[in-house]
Amino acid sequence: MGELTASLAHEIKQPISAAATNAKTCLRWLGRDEPDLPEAREAVSRIVKDVTRATDIIGRISALVKKATLQRELVDVNELIREMIVLLRSETNRYSISIGTELAEDLPKVMADRVQLQQVFMNLMLNAIDAMKEMSGGSELTIKSEVDDGQLLISVSDTGVGLPAEQAEQIFKAFFTTKPNGTGMGLRISQSIIESHGGRLWAANNSPRGASFYFTLPCAGAAQQFA
Repeated sequence: MGELTASLAHEIKQPISAAATNAKTCLRWLGRDEPDLPEAREAVSRIVKDVTRATDIIGRISALVKKATLQRELVDVNELIREMIVLLRSETNRYSISIGTELAEDLPKVMADRVQLQQVFMNLMLNAIDAMKEMSGGSELTIKSEVDDGQLLISVSDTGVGLPAEQAEQIFKAFFTTKPNGTGMGLRISQSIIESHGGRLWAANNSPRGASFYFTLPCAGAAQQFA
């Protein structure tokens, strides 16, 4: 029950926090001597997406409690990555973090629950941003997609503080966190989602600094057995 409660709090908190951030951004654009209506309109559009995502998460939780099947569909992962970058643009701009992508062309689609994959990307990208908040200069978030051995291989890399060597094996355990206000559930939930889709999630430190999180997903044909 404790793990479930922490999970719910963590997953619903993310889109609500994003909506609050975008609402504040909208107010700043409107509060100028000459209101910037196009920017304000864009911020409101992001709020709508955030609230919709929160509603979708609640719907998935309800389906889980009712033991309903996940809503699997063909998902273009590259398209999903681009959507998540737009959603988090205000956060990366706030901390002067640049975003780079290396997305494979003609990437095969995956049979997946779209909202659950959004949760995974949101968690990994926000973790990367958190790891670079206090870094001075050269902060970069890089997302790659490719096909490796018949599977999709996705990586989310940062130039932040990296993973503590003595705690590297614990980061995917429930309730373990290195953040002062962390719930310790984000990576555990992400790992569970990826594994339920027939994939694997792991992490490694980068050289000279930062960390990368990798996960695999079976292509649409191979994913059928996990549907």
